[in-house]
Parts: sequence; C-alpha cells; structure tokens
Amino acid sequence: MPSGSELLCALGGQPTRGQICRMARELVQLHQNARDRSQWTQETSQCRSEIVADINAWARENLPCPSRTAHRHDETLGEVVDRLAIAAAAAFQLLMTGDVSGEHMHAAWTRLAELELEYSDLVCQVYDGRQYLPGM
Repeated sequence: MPSGSELLCALGGQPTRGQICRMARELVQLHQNARDRSQWTQETSQCRSEIVADINAWARENLPCPSRTAHRHDETLGEVVDRLAIAAAAAFQLLMTGDVSGEHMHAAWTRLAELELEYSDLVCQVYDGRQYLPGM
C-alpha cells in the first residue's frame, strides 16, 4: 500500500509508482470529469465500480494475511481510496474555481487531510496486524 503522502501525490497528478496510485489517479479523474459535466452516468458508475474492484483484488493478492487478533476494518481498500478520490476532486475543483480563503475551501482541504491521516493510520494498522480489510 502506498503511504498517505504518496497517495495524495497520485491524486494530485504527480508522477508516482504502483498500481494503487495509478488506480487512485483514475478515480479522481473520474470524479473530476463527473463534476465538470455536472452529471454522473451509468458508464461513470460502472468504471468506478471496476476500479474499486481492481483495488480490492490488488489488496487480496498483496496485503499480509490477517492475524487472529486483528480487527476488521469497515471498508475495503477500494472504498477507502474512492472516498479519498471524491474528497480530492472536490478540493481541487474549489482550488480552481473558488474563493481560496473561503470556508468551503478550508472545509474541503481539511476533509482531505483528515482522510489522508485515516488512510495512513490504516496502512500502519494493516501492516502491524491490528486491522484487516474486508475480503481478505
């Protein structure tokens, strides 16, 4: 799993390595395109589902098996990355179109930072054997 900062870089379009970063970038682009068009189509929904499923498949193949004492996380890795992509798309859109000093801007970037911290904690807990992701 990429670190939280690597994932944020990928969401922001920075060159990164790894399948999760590539798929996270695809998700944020999907959400940005839907926001730009002000519509969410069946095709968009299908593409989103496929990317989330691909992230979950990667997790099953690459993450350590859960320990007997690990607690089950509420969401799959794909769902976690998708939530980050949604928040990133919202924050980036405000950055490009909104009042940089406004309350909405602050709230969007605070939300993205909170999600990145939650993701970073999850990465540590999965590798420490304290949590496991559904479908593992």
